[in-house]
Amino acid sequence: MNMTQVEQLSKPSIVSRLFGESLFARRRWWGLLFVLPVIIFFVIFNVYPIINGVYLSMTSFTLLRPPVWIGFENYIELMQDRLFIQSVLVTLGFVAGATVPVWILSLLAAVLFFQRFPGRDYLKTVFYTPVLPSLVVISIIWKVLLHPNGILTFALKPLTGMPEIRWLNDFQLSPISMIIVNDWATIPFFMLIWLAGLTGISKELREAAMVDGASRLQSFLKIELPLLRPTALFVAAISTINAFQGFTLQWVMTPDRGGPLNVNTTLGLYIWQNGFVYYRMGIAAAASVILFGIIILVTALQMSLARSDQFSSD
Repeated sequence: MNMTQVEQLSKPSIVSRLFGESLFARRRWWGLLFVLPVIIFFVIFNVYPIINGVYLSMTSFTLLRPPVWIGFENYIELMQDRLFIQSVLVTLGFVAGATVPVWILSLLAAVLFFQRFPGRDYLKTVFYTPVLPSLVVISIIWKVLLHPNGILTFALKPLTGMPEIRWLNDFQLSPISMIIVNDWATIPFFMLIWLAGLTGISKELREAAMVDGASRLQSFLKIELPLLRPTALFVAAISTINAFQGFTLQWVMTPDRGGPLNVNTTLGLYIWQNGFVYYRMGIAAAASVILFGIIILVTALQMSLARSDQFSSD
């Protein structure tokens, strides 16, 4: 073997020059290889639809012909559409009713079930039952209960004196009914998350507070509640995102899919109507992008507020 052959054998291969000598010995490359299918799945089913949705929002697209680029005309049209503005306001009202009461009541329920009392596990199971059926099933059941001459009207007749209450057809009662049904179905779920947060707090901290003379309420406000900040951020973010995507209750329970007088037409319903009733996919995509931006903005605001509170407390 001459010197030229020795030099050729000693030269690093292309793979070694690109990725290093110990490519297959490094765990991080194996880790990347194993998570690569998940990354590909995420890009195909999450990243690509977002990018394609932004593109479609700037086109005139009716499913009957190829998309035609029109720039920001869809967004300009949305800003001039009274129904879109109303759907934004309806969504904000639904979000307010489907988040703040849920945070408070689910936390109170978690504190209650965190205590030890006879029959606690049985009552906790019963309380969690509304989470088990799908939201469509819940909507159908409550639609029957909220019939003008239904069970709920009959049960409240001694208090109201009214033989008939139009729960879902009254433009004032209908949005409130949507919020009540939503809260009834979601409070048990977030109660379980609060319970997990309470369980993660060290028992010694509570005992030390009791030894120092703190009451149960003082211990909760001064020790447990600050330690529940990560749980509170998670509950706030998830409940807000779900509320902004409100669609099923309004679609199943209300007359005319968002009535009466469009007082239950959320952004989700508005997008569905334009996309699959009027086949205005460009308008629907533009409304979807706006909804996506609102959700990102609100979630980022919640996270920034939580971080600023943490820094100020530290």
